Amino acid sequence: HLDNIFKIGDQVKLIPQTLGWKAEERLQGKIGEVIESRDDGRVTVRFDNGQLLMGRQPKAFELVGNAGLKAKGVKAGAIIPH
Repeated sequence: HLDNIFKIGDQVKLIPQTLGWKAEERLQGKIGEVIESRDDGRVTVRFDNGQLLMGRQPKAFELVGNAGLKAKGVKAGAIIPH
């Protein structure tokens, strides 16, 4: 059993130069929302254009800041180390 690094509702984007990033040109630089976090560690991410990346390895994504962190002094869109 793997602990998932992302929770439902987390804002993520594809990590540049990974296989997933290269395969999904329309999603490069776009922020999506984690809508599923599976027991095996895989995640499903929904992007603003409605596209879903289902059952993907979390290592293909990086967490980005969200509006909820703004009050704590973290700039929205900032990359949060994990």
